[in-house]
Amino acid sequence: MSGKTIATIYFYLISAASLALIVIGIFNAVNFGINITLYDKYPLRYPQADCENMVYPYGPKSIPMEIDKISTASAKDLEKQKNICIKQQEEDRKQHKIEDLKNAITFSLVGLVLFSIHFPLARKQSKS
Repeated sequence: MSGKTIATIYFYLISAASLALIVIGIFNAVNFGINITLYDKYPLRYPQADCENMVYPYGPKSIPMEIDKISTASAKDLEKQKNICIKQQEEDRKQHKIEDLKNAITFSLVGLVLFSIHFPLARKQSKS
């Protein structure tokens, strides 16, 4: 193989990889757009606790205790826990939204830049 053939293969491979990045970026942008428009609240990435009813997705989080040592939480403590849970979920939603937007923009821009640099060079190498 000559150096010209290797260079042509390299440029086409990088062009193909950049097209894959563009597709991933478009997919992330569509996913972000759907999540913004279809849901009242931006969806969480992982199952979270139901703050209103204090239901956990993987069962209750409890520590085994003796029956005579069990204490019930007051209404004030439950309300405080609920507010903390809601605040945490809102922070998670905000962070997830920012990460999704960042990924959509980054993948698309990197793919476009790489493609716009390497594909014309690949075409030029293959013609000459």
